[in-house]
Amino acid sequence: MNTVDSKTSQKMRKVLLAIGLILVSFLIGYFYSRISTPVNTANTPVSHDVRVDREGGTPTNRQHSHNHDQGTVWTCSMHPQIRMPGPGKCPICGMDLIPVEDDNSESANGSNLTTLTLSETAKKLAEIETTEVKRGRAKALVSMVGMVFEDETRSAVITSRIDGRLDAVYVDYTGEKVNQGDPLVKIWSPTLIKGQVELFETIRSDPNDTSLIKGAEEKLIQYGLDREQIDRIEAQKRPTLYVTLKAPISGIVTKKNALLGQFVKEGTEMFVIDDLSNVWVKMDAYETDLPWIRYGQDITFSTPSVPGKTFRGKVLFIDPTLDKKTRSVKIRVEALNPDYLLKPGMFVSAELEAELDDQGRVVKPEWAGKYICPVHPRDEASSPGVCPDSKMPLRPASSYGYADDKDSRPPLLIPNTAPLITGKRSIVYVEVPGASSPTYELREVTLGPRVGDHYIVDKGLKEGERVVTKGAFKIDSTMQILGKASMMAPMGNIASAENKPPLDQKTEEKSGEETIEKLTAPKGFISRLNPVYNDYLKIKDAIKEKKPDAAILSGTDLIKDLKNLDSSLLDAKQKKKWNQLSNSILAAGAKITNARDPIDQRRFFNSLSEAAVKTLMTFGQMTDSDLTVFYCPKAFDGEGFYWIGKGTDDTNPVSETTAETEEKTTNCAELVEKISPDKP
Repeated sequence: MNTVDSKTSQKMRKVLLAIGLILVSFLIGYFYSRISTPVNTANTPVSHDVRVDREGGTPTNRQHSHNHDQGTVWTCSMHPQIRMPGPGKCPICGMDLIPVEDDNSESANGSNLTTLTLSETAKKLAEIETTEVKRGRAKALVSMVGMVFEDETRSAVITSRIDGRLDAVYVDYTGEKVNQGDPLVKIWSPTLIKGQVELFETIRSDPNDTSLIKGAEEKLIQYGLDREQIDRIEAQKRPTLYVTLKAPISGIVTKKNALLGQFVKEGTEMFVIDDLSNVWVKMDAYETDLPWIRYGQDITFSTPSVPGKTFRGKVLFIDPTLDKKTRSVKIRVEALNPDYLLKPGMFVSAELEAELDDQGRVVKPEWAGKYICPVHPRDEASSPGVCPDSKMPLRPASSYGYADDKDSRPPLLIPNTAPLITGKRSIVYVEVPGASSPTYELREVTLGPRVGDHYIVDKGLKEGERVVTKGAFKIDSTMQILGKASMMAPMGNIASAENKPPLDQKTEEKSGEETIEKLTAPKGFISRLNPVYNDYLKIKDAIKEKKPDAAILSGTDLIKDLKNLDSSLLDAKQKKKWNQLSNSILAAGAKITNARDPIDQRRFFNSLSEAAVKTLMTFGQMTDSDLTVFYCPKAFDGEGFYWIGKGTDDTNPVSETTAETEEKTTNCAELVEKISPDKP
């Protein structure tokens, strides 16, 4: 019985263990499903979204059962695999979901890889804010630390000029203050007595031989006598047994080697005198501060050894080499010290205030148009000349990096929250003006130094544009998810994708090309395209002649004419196609107006031509002459390029030298199609 009971109890324990494991598994699965269930948006309140057509038609009110646009999905910027129909939290990391256009939406399938279009609702939920690009005073306060040193140009060493014995030492200790001309030591020297005897013999032998007498006197001056002592010796007609060495400058005795009764040799160093009424302050400036620092700038500094006192000086020298360990440069400042409050070895904290103009030059109105001494910034003149002390030629203030004009133009400034900086690249998102829906264009910019809460913009933006200052990272994350240009995708790769030749329905031998469908649009709409074609041809001529200002002007006209074009005559299919093409033309035109480099304009004109050719082949034209489509397969390093010409003009507007063959593409033009004006 005991054996049977034992076996029965073992079986029961196994059954209970299995049941327990099943219950634990069920509970884990239940709680996991509750945690990972996405936020339910079915109970969100009903909202009304006002949608305005691109053409400026009557707004239409659409009532939704969810607080988001149809065709908008919500994803996580860190986990793009999460796709939700409405706003909420990421089930993986808990971050707020961001709105993006659905993969099937018109925005996602658009050909422009550098812009993103959002609905008004998506813009509000993403909390996107923009700020206008303005010119402003770029003023920075540079902080530095340093130490006080002696002015090397105001030091003197007193040495013995003859062999002799020190019979008197008038300066007894180091640190004593002396004035110029004060006696330092008295030397008895047989050499000095011999020199005086030679002077008397020269005068006695021939009193009228002034050249010999002057030579004997010059020898005594080299021994340390002055003119007054020599005149006294000649008047007394007897030699003096001693020579007294005097202080050549006023200052503090910082070194004393002379001892009473000491026999010194010629060249023995006895005293060192430093004029501490002027001192040097050597400071360390980080390399990021160098754009603000110039020779001759005013600087203020203080030291804890003299609390409550502020000293002033001028930048005297900027070290031409950089310390590789500290990544700093030595800055030498000259400062007055009449009360001897500044003592060599003191630590100081300094501040330098500077302002830059739009050319990166320091603004100093009092030096505009002036000429400055290269070693003494205190010496200046209104016309060329020489420095009074050093006799060096004066140099114009502009050669030191200063603005020539007192009213120089301030630089462009953007908030420091606008740019996304990754390594060598800096990008911003610019609001596209006049778009029917909030549209943002990625733009690479060249930044200058940071000024407080702003950055100076050297290239890439112009005054009046609006940049995204809040929500830029959300826009960039969406661009990455959609496979468009972003801060992680270099613009060169995107440009290669944009520069692919447009797709022509008549060139069937080119495999994989798009078929362009000819749409029969109303004559009234086609005639309204005439200003757009004319603006395009003007831009083409400006690109060909390398006139960037003319291209910008014509690009502005193109954008204006596109905005004023009424497409209300089109049906739904025609309007959808026109919206796609006009958006591409608008984006490319905006790029051209924002670029001043002819090379950049030529690249952006490639995208403009692609959209213009498609527009011409889709809707036709009603201008006063034939328009001809040409193609050059060699352009853009073999990527190919289509453009529109007027009549028989087949000159390639983006003529270049091909990288491989060194062959000019000026006459590279294949006739694709001639499109005559439609009859009214």
